[in-house]
Amino acid sequence: MQMKSFFKLASISLQSQMYYRIGFFMNLLTPLVLLGGQFLLWNALYGKDSGGDNIAGYTRSAMFTYILFAFCINNLLTWSTENALSREIRTGTIVSRCIKPVGFLNQSLSAMSGSIIPQGIMNFSIGIAILLIFNKWFLIPDIEKIPLFIISLILALILRMLLVHVFSLLCFYTTSHLGITWTRMALTDFFSGAVIPVALFPGWLKAISYYLPFPFMIQTPLSILQGQELPMPVAQTYLVQLFWIFIMLILHTLMYGHIRKNMTIAGG
Repeated sequence: MQMKSFFKLASISLQSQMYYRIGFFMNLLTPLVLLGGQFLLWNALYGKDSGGDNIAGYTRSAMFTYILFAFCINNLLTWSTENALSREIRTGTIVSRCIKPVGFLNQSLSAMSGSIIPQGIMNFSIGIAILLIFNKWFLIPDIEKIPLFIISLILALILRMLLVHVFSLLCFYTTSHLGITWTRMALTDFFSGAVIPVALFPGWLKAISYYLPFPFMIQTPLSILQGQELPMPVAQTYLVQLFWIFIMLILHTLMYGHIRKNMTIAGG
């Protein structure tokens, strides 16, 4: 029954994303501009500052491939999707979620899942097209690495959705959601490898990063796809991703339990 309601809500979210087409394409346009800027930046670094074609184990083509797929993964959840729950909490419309005969977490995850489908199709279509058209600038991933990558990617997306959900619950304790949102985005973008590969961090910072959940959202799946060295075996990496998913579920249970005890719903 829970899974049936989950897929029904995800379907509604998907229909909403496809209905507002202009907003959908606008959410895609800005990241594409930033992607072009990243290519120009790294091309300049490899062409002038590096003195060679290798930076911390990444060749120019390996780095371009990393940047491309990091864009595809990092932008699966748009600004509006990630902040939907936060906005509802601040405006008070969250009450409609609390009285529905569907679990609160189930509603949040299904809404984000529904938005990921069209965004994922668009992102990876663009990524594969760029990869094929400008193939001399990129490295084509090995076929045998793709199944391992997909497993890690699925776990990474579940982890990220839960992280967004937990941070959104903090809005019950604040008067504004933007500070929480910007803090989450800064931590995620920096430590996940969305801006720069974690492999390029200084040793001490890299060690700290892998004690956090963020690298397991982007850096880990892409390292598996590109055959880059991981700080642990692939099977152990999956277990760590599952561990952080479990931690986020515990945080949700504790926070939402406290919130419901102190929440007063008046009116209808």
